[in-house]
Amino acid sequence: MTKINTIGPKGDTFLVHTNDYDIQYDAVNVTVAGSAGDILEDASTKVSATSTEVLGILAEETDGSAGPVRVMTRGNPSSVDHQKLNYNDATEADVQGWLEDAGIVVVNK
Repeated sequence: MTKINTIGPKGDTFLVHTNDYDIQYDAVNVTVAGSAGDILEDASTKVSATSTEVLGILAEETDGSAGPVRVMTRGNPSSVDHQKLNYNDATEADVQGWLEDAGIVVVNK
């Protein structure tokens, strides 16, 4: 019997380690288009050189109009793969510090 894939990945490709799946995600009404691994300053802005904080990491693709999507807003602790995150033009050290404040540890630098 052929296996049929009816759903796609949930965007957790950037996760390296987590103790309990889904506890670190919040449903956020994101109004900016993005894909899993994009770091958000807030629900309508991706992180950039002018950012002073982060909301979290987008955990699934969105066109910005689909309503609430999963965003990793906290760790438990959780570690994420640096190679799979999108920092745009933001300073990586600052962003990683803000993520670590939320319990999200960036590894594989």
